[in-house]
Amino acid sequence: METQCSNKAGASELARYFAVAGAHLYTVLHQVSHPVARALLIGPLAAERHETYHPWVRWARYLAARQIEVLRFDYRGMGESTGVFEEMSFENWSEDVQLLRDWLGRQTPRVPILLHGLEIGGIFAANLFDKGYGDALLQWSPPSSANEALRSNLRHWAGLEQLYQSSENRKTASDYIRQIEQGEPIEVDGYQWSARLWRESFQVVPPSLSNADVAFRDEVKRRIGAVKLNKDASPLVRPHLRVDEVRDLTWLYAKTFNWVAEVLALSTGETNEGSS
Repeated sequence: METQCSNKAGASELARYFAVAGAHLYTVLHQVSHPVARALLIGPLAAERHETYHPWVRWARYLAARQIEVLRFDYRGMGESTGVFEEMSFENWSEDVQLLRDWLGRQTPRVPILLHGLEIGGIFAANLFDKGYGDALLQWSPPSSANEALRSNLRHWAGLEQLYQSSENRKTASDYIRQIEQGEPIEVDGYQWSARLWRESFQVVPPSLSNADVAFRDEVKRRIGAVKLNKDASPLVRPHLRVDEVRDLTWLYAKTFNWVAEVLALSTGETNEGSS
């Protein structure tokens, strides 16, 4: 099933489902008539997908307006994709990334491919890049492990629970961690985390490619960039000032795009400035 529409800047966006084992991946291709490059946007997990959705889409449109064709997606069990979250594993989500990268690599004309990961997506992107896929790797706030990302999500959720739950029902992040390490599932922001997922998260780590504390680091042969986002990039990173706040992240998009254009030696036109 495919659905095609145009955004307010007139660019074509093609939504479709890819069949995977036991589910279907929801994807959106930001089409470009004469692409100078393509980008696979590999986002965060679970509730963080919802909170980062709007700036993530605006970033895809920003790139498309500059002749970079973009594919974004929802992992199995999340967002618009089918599948049951608690039945999924990090291996499943890594397979999702590989499948879509392979599809993107088969498109014509052949142009450079950027792998761009946000938070835990940065780990998936780095591991794929380390296997020889992609022409450049870009990471926004990649964690040191999947467990670090889960803990950050859990601390945020527990903090919200402290505000809205009665005193007898409140749980701290430590309470949740104790429960899941004892083998019991926990619910975090509407998602059921299994004890298996928690155990696996310690093993999901990036290869030694880049230092997330460096704003941009060029490695001529490897073409790697890492950006540790701060609160000015909220809601792409926490703490979120307001989940529904629309913030102007043009400064981040422009800085990042300049790096991408340089490392991929792109010749692009600065068009559709208002598309973000």
